[in-house]
Amino acid sequence: MFISKVKRSVCFLSLMWVATATFALEGDTKEPITLESNSGFFDDKEGVSIYTGDVIIIQGSLRMDADKVVIYLDEKREIQKMIATGNLVKVKQTPEGDKEDLNGKALQVDYSPLSKRLIMTGKAVLWQGANKTASEYIEYDLNSEVIKAGDGMASDKRVHVTLQPSSEPTKD
Repeated sequence: MFISKVKRSVCFLSLMWVATATFALEGDTKEPITLESNSGFFDDKEGVSIYTGDVIIIQGSLRMDADKVVIYLDEKREIQKMIATGNLVKVKQTPEGDKEDLNGKALQVDYSPLSKRLIMTGKAVLWQGANKTASEYIEYDLNSEVIKAGDGMASDKRVHVTLQPSSEPTKD
């Protein structure tokens, strides 16, 4: 039991490399969301729209590519959440400064613009340069730039992390 808690703590700390290395462009979440697709359907009464075929969603430097996206609106017609699915939904975001882009892919990506949260499920991988996190479940908070991965209750669904050493010399 104790070893399991230690492993989770080590895994959580090793995931923090992405959180500290990834600073999304500050204005991204204030930008409008644009969407392109091969076809679209909107049900005003239900507050649901469905887009299929080569769907591209852009908000600032955040880009998502999917086969299908379902968008749920509230009574004010504001987007509550988007559920993107496909043979791998691709996500890309440009960070501040001269850091490498943050990239991700998964079978499904849920995006909540109001809470600024991405939830990636099914063959999920999130990477920046050579640093990588892979799991069946990855949650990325765009506000706090914190990543949570894995399911602490399921030992058969492990989190895999690759951390590359810094190329800069250390100062003693």
